[in-house]
Order: sequence, then C-alpha cells, then structure tokens
Amino acid sequence: MQSLRFHVQADESICDNSSSRRRLATAMGLLRYHRLPEVLAMKPRARILVFPALALALLDSPTFAGAGDGAVRRLEISDDGLEQVEMPAEMPAVVAPGPPVSGAGVLPFGAAPDWDNTGFRVQVGGLAIADLELDGDLDLVVGCYQSQSFPPYDDWRNFIYFNTGSELEASPSWASTDARSTGDIHVALIDGDVWPDVIAGNGGFSMAPSAIYFGSPTGPATTPAWLSTDNAWTNFALPFDVDHDGDVDLVTANQGNSSQDPYRPMYLFLNDAGTLPTTPTWQSAEISIQNFLDFADYDGDGWEDLAVSKWANFETAIYANVEGDLATVPVWTTGDTDTDRGVGWADVDGNGDPDLALGADPTRIYTNVDGTLTATWSADGAFFGHQDLRWADVDLDGDPDLAEIHFSNGKVNLYINHLDSGGTLETVPSWSYDSAGAGTAVAFGDLDGDGWPDLVVGNSGDPSVMVFYNRLALLFADGFESGDLTAWSSSVP
Repeated sequence: MQSLRFHVQADESICDNSSSRRRLATAMGLLRYHRLPEVLAMKPRARILVFPALALALLDSPTFAGAGDGAVRRLEISDDGLEQVEMPAEMPAVVAPGPPVSGAGVLPFGAAPDWDNTGFRVQVGGLAIADLELDGDLDLVVGCYQSQSFPPYDDWRNFIYFNTGSELEASPSWASTDARSTGDIHVALIDGDVWPDVIAGNGGFSMAPSAIYFGSPTGPATTPAWLSTDNAWTNFALPFDVDHDGDVDLVTANQGNSSQDPYRPMYLFLNDAGTLPTTPTWQSAEISIQNFLDFADYDGDGWEDLAVSKWANFETAIYANVEGDLATVPVWTTGDTDTDRGVGWADVDGNGDPDLALGADPTRIYTNVDGTLTATWSADGAFFGHQDLRWADVDLDGDPDLAEIHFSNGKVNLYINHLDSGGTLETVPSWSYDSAGAGTAVAFGDLDGDGWPDLVVGNSGDPSVMVFYNRLALLFADGFESGDLTAWSSSVP
C-alpha cells in the first residue's frame, strides 16, 4: 500500500524548518501518547438530545423547565444545538495530581490541569494548536460559539493564547473583532504565503458565514478577509489539499437551523493558486446533518478519501477521492443511523492501512485490511455522548492512542494502544478526567517544549480551557524509563 497521507499533512507545511514541522505535526495529532486506569465518578447530569429548533425555546425564565425545586440551574447546549444538559448545582472537587512515579503504571497526565483559564467563561467550539508566529513555540487558537445556554454567555469571539516560550500566556492577547458562533477551528496555509491562517467554521442559528483570518509576521489578522456565502450552519471546516495541486482546499460539514430547514450538503471550496472561492465548487448529493471530517487514503490508490460522521437518520460514510475529484455519493457507509459525532483515521494495528475510529454509542473502530473495513473494536463504558475525538501518540511508542470527550458528563477518556508490546488498543481508558463544565473539544501539542505531546481540553463553562502537561517527559528525562539509575549496571548479573 502506498504511504498514508492523513489530513494533518496540509498543516505540516506551515513551518519550513524540520524541528518546527515536527512540533506542528505533534500539535495537529500526527505524533502521539500512555496507561493504567484512573476511574473518576460521573457527575449526575440530565442529558437530552434535541432538534435545533427546540433549543430556541428552552428558556423562559432563570428557572428553566426540569429544575424541579425552583433552584437556579446551569443549562449547557452543544455547538450544533442538538444536545443539552442540566448541570449539577455543585461540582465535586478534583484531587491534585501526585508526582510521577516510575514503572508501567505511570499515567501520561495528572488528575488535575497544570494550566487553566479560570475566570474566562466562554463556550469552546474548537481548539487548534500551531506555531502562528513561526517563533518555534506552539500557540493555542480557541473558537467560541453562541447558544441559548443559561446563564447566558456574553462573548463568543475567537481567541489566541500565544506561547511565552514554556507555557501559554495567562490571558489571550489576540481576539477577533467579529463574533459569529464558531463550532470548529483549524490552522493552514490558504493564501500561499508562509504565515499560518486561522479558519473558523461558523454557523449557529443565524448561520453565520465561515471565516478566514489570514496570517502575517505579527500573527493572524483580527478581522477576517474571507467569508463564505454558503448559507449553512457549519460544524466542521477541514483544510486539505484534495486535488494534490499544492493548494489547501476547504471541506465543510453542515446542517440547517430549524425543523423547517434542517439539512445541508457537505461543501468543498477548491483553492486556485492561493485564492479560495467564497461559493462552494462541490457539494454532496445527500443533504443531511454532518459534524466531523477526516481524510486518509483508505483504499490505497494514492488519493485521500473523506470520512464524515452524521447525526441521527443518516449513515456515517466515506466519499471516494477519484484522482482529485470527490464523489458526490458514498462508497461506504456504516449501515446504521446512530447519533454519531466524530471520525478519525489512524493505523491502529500497524498493517499500513488507515483504520477508522467513530464517535458512536459505543465508540467503535473499523479495521482496514486492503481497503475493506470491518467493525472489530468497541469501548467498554456506560455512557457515550461524543463531542470530539482525536488520535495522538501520547507515549511516543510509535502507535496511535485515542482520546475522546463527551458533552453531557464532561468526561475525557484516553485509550492507550499497546501494539508496541504485542497488545492492542485497550477498551477501558487508562486515563480519564471529569471536567467541571460540558466537554466540547480536545487537542494535542507540545506546549511546554519538552518534546512530548500535551493535552488541551475545551469546555463550555469556566474554566473553558485546561492544559495537561505530559508527565512522561519527566519519566524519560534521562533516557531511562525510571529516571533512577541507582539500580542500573552495565554488567551481566
């Protein structure tokens, strides 16, 4: 099979020097992540799946329906308007992490964040990590959305936390001048120069246009210079060179905004020598509710195919890339119409074929053997309400590990792949974190510059962004697993 080209390849071109390219690849999920269960109790939350139109009528007073005892409650609504959750009045305390210990039981991340933005209450729709200033440090882009959550959120601009050299700045020094309800955020080179551009997949009930903030030596412009004219609620906006012409194109997953106008096709904006049209140049034949996208050459023909997850009544699918032209109808579907949210390609079993992870109930993996996909793995657990799903090699052992975040219970799960030791991807997560807010996004990148991928978690709430530094950097600091050489000898016993 030909070498794989996952969707992160479009973003890798942002940096020219090899070290920056490696760090950017880490940030975009190309480099990876470790082990042993830490079970955290799920908070009692009432989860309801709703149609977008219903979210408009959720609140008629500070005490909304469902509170029961007349007390003021928090109500969180997802960025696509399809899920709502009543939050508990009091959040449980989180135990601070202890120091790393040696041995196989070491967890990659602590029990509590190492950095957060407490006091900054927004609804995070998406996270992207990239070196926006080309200074060798990875920065964090935060896309924010608007909803009918309660208490209301008064700010849904997009923000950037620049890296100070070893960590993110305490408060974002970049904010967009516009506020358009961003459900997804990416970084890529769209206009052909070397400065990274920020792509915001926008929508909300107003179906705000998606936007691009073009990069410059001082960072991205705060006002977008490109706005789409597709009249859609965009849930995902993925930059990728679909036709292999050297320009990064843009594919969007979309929906409508009411029960009278619920569906949209997927759209492709085809880049021509650095100029991206504002009107789509391709659309899928089916109109539906789509939410996540990812590219990989699953059939081995040298062209990356598009996987898309779809909401209820529609089947998650793959659209073939035929020598640079996306097919308008699927070449493969799951065969069921679950409330799927999240897709991601990775070679889980090391056979050279990209396998497909799906944010379903439960989380599933379809193993790829020479272009034939078969469901072979599912996660063990009592609850699955995905909001984001990412592959990353957390422990840098050469095989991809799987992270997911759930909206209603705020839980982040990390499933470690033990392929390097003759095992498989675990079905019970080695590490979990119970967010205080509603879980909305995850991202990976080396934010502290130690060469190991750190985890960023996005929430709807306060704090809205949390960073977990990779503790395995300390474990392997001197090149030995334990970090302790007192019992080591070069002689044979």
